[in-house]
Amino acid sequence: MSAALSDLARDYDQKYRAGEYFRYRRWLFRPFVKALTTRAKLRSGSSVLDAGCGQGFFSGLFAELGMRPVGVDISGEAVQTARKNYAAGGATFEVGDVSSLRYENEFDCVFVRGCSLYNSEGFVANQHVTESFLRYAKKGGVLIFDYYTNFCPRKVSKSWLYHSLNDTRRHFSRYAGAEIYFSLRLDTLFAGRFGFSKVMTRLGEIISRTAGLGGELVVLVPKI
Repeated sequence: MSAALSDLARDYDQKYRAGEYFRYRRWLFRPFVKALTTRAKLRSGSSVLDAGCGQGFFSGLFAELGMRPVGVDISGEAVQTARKNYAAGGATFEVGDVSSLRYENEFDCVFVRGCSLYNSEGFVANQHVTESFLRYAKKGGVLIFDYYTNFCPRKVSKSWLYHSLNDTRRHFSRYAGAEIYFSLRLDTLFAGRFGFSKVMTRLGEIISRTAGLGGELVVLVPKI
């Protein structure tokens, strides 16, 4: 592991030692993930690589839905917590650099939520990150890009770049069949997989821009 990656791993280890770092709300994200996997046509038994799994929250949700998740993170602290909390449910975890894993053409789905590799000013042109993740998916599989953002001009973060829908479309424009959505997550509570649609994306964008609510930029990229 390079010195830069070692430093990054230590930074994340320090964050994760404090306990549940992200404090995800299960009641909100479970229906979101269920709707997302339905939209992506994943079934019970599907293999899922959770790239940058952190403390394993999303891997745990995939396992609850009957899938076979493998969570990978650069932080040993995160993986230790993930194993403690979610391994009994069927998820497996390992420490690794998600940009250079040993896997190739192996998973039905590669899920990437809030990956720091996308938290970059060069997001639009930074294709090698997406290409790396697609490499792990089987032909006919899918890459699910999931990135927290906020469209309100009043909302600014010192540590996290809020990518726009337009920049996201530009980044993924080279991938045939890519579907791009924005979800406030609450929409999937009552609309299920139909929360991922052009109408709901436009409505969510308006609400985020005016009310300052954040949500998930979601892209389904089929591996053709």
